[in-house]
Amino acid sequence: MPYEFHTDPQKYLELLVNNTRKSSLPFIMNHQPGGKTHISDLKILELGCGEGGNLQPFAEKGAHCIGMDLECNKIEHGKSIMKTWIDQGNMELFCGNIFDPEWSNKFQGKFDLIILKDVIEHIPSKLEALQNMRNYLSPNGLIFIGWPPYYMPFGGHQQIAKNKWLKKLPWIHLLPRGVYGWFLKKFDETPSMQEELLEIHDLRVTINQMNGYVKNAQLRLVASKFYFINPIYEDKFGLKTRVLWKPLTAIPILRDFMTTSCYYLLGKK
Repeated sequence: MPYEFHTDPQKYLELLVNNTRKSSLPFIMNHQPGGKTHISDLKILELGCGEGGNLQPFAEKGAHCIGMDLECNKIEHGKSIMKTWIDQGNMELFCGNIFDPEWSNKFQGKFDLIILKDVIEHIPSKLEALQNMRNYLSPNGLIFIGWPPYYMPFGGHQQIAKNKWLKKLPWIHLLPRGVYGWFLKKFDETPSMQEELLEIHDLRVTINQMNGYVKNAQLRLVASKFYFINPIYEDKFGLKTRVLWKPLTAIPILRDFMTTSCYYLLGKK
């Protein structure tokens, strides 16, 4: 059935692994995080790692990967799925908040690469998060952020809704909060799903907002990529990956509405 990957953890994990192998990893390594050309030399941290799907392709190639997530059930499940790379010493998974002092002190200046894939839009204090992550970078380390800009057709994550009609409605998340909440109730979404979708509505992050956070966090944009067709849509929907036509990236209103996925690589100023 359509969208079954959102309710099938194993299928979704496979999507993440394939997307990282084909898209995120090449984009990142093209810019030598930490000044290193070999993946096996990298020390990597992923925030909001889930079961570790985004880390697996790096661990397979010998990198030392640390993943953290607030959802302990995902971490425990990930430990069983990623046992091969954990036993080899290429992956560690922890349940916790990376910004707690115990971790902040331990990870100061440690990582060549920090990954946030489809996570930044869920973080309340984005500027503070970026400032903290800057402190975790090695001198030439990079932060990779991949996210769905809020103004894109499904920037409100409504595709995860339970209602079969709501999950197919583009741009409905752009309605005022009260109107959007009314629609969610009318579509008989569960209270927990209503809360999740409204939280994304409140924590939105557009491309312009992200640019502001980057500047204020004393970070610089090393590279960016704007996708008209998100690379993960190849596995989800059979759609061919398309980069947004470059002239459109210079027109903010068109760029924001037509970019379904944005990749940023950030370094220290």
